[in-house]
Amino acid sequence: MQFRHSSLSYPAAMTFSLDTLEPFLGVWRGGGDIAPNPWGGAGACRGSWSFRFDAGRKALIHDYEEQRADGSSFAGHGIWCGHEDDLLWFWFDSYGFPPLEPARGGWRDGGLELMKSTPRGQGRSTWTCDGRRLTYLVEAKPRGEAAFARVMSGTFDRVSGF
Repeated sequence: MQFRHSSLSYPAAMTFSLDTLEPFLGVWRGGGDIAPNPWGGAGACRGSWSFRFDAGRKALIHDYEEQRADGSSFAGHGIWCGHEDDLLWFWFDSYGFPPLEPARGGWRDGGLELMKSTPRGQGRSTWTCDGRRLTYLVEAKPRGEAAFARVMSGTFDRVSGF
């Protein structure tokens, strides 16, 4: 399939099916644990996710808000979209590091796994979702480190949606 705009021709960009992300739709609330990491302190947290398709159903937009036990907060805004066989993830958060390139990935071993590389090192985010419960794991491998280490893990229950 080709798309035409003006005199240019573009190949179809998406073969990753966004339909597989429908179980994420809605609002989720829960809590988790933040491990010691280079970007912030450790401790318990409470958070909420909100997932929705854009108007053209070409991207899944999601927002995250988190309150930490020490009284601080964290927030993020993300966009998942398909490109060829990969899911791309553009993530903007209150740490302020812009996404120089998207994280990439897809379904692996029953979870949605997305990986990215930045000047600070590598990041891996993994979601599982059974329609009632969503789990989220963030791992990082700072530049110069040999292995990934957990940054945050959480479990969230559906409040509304899908």
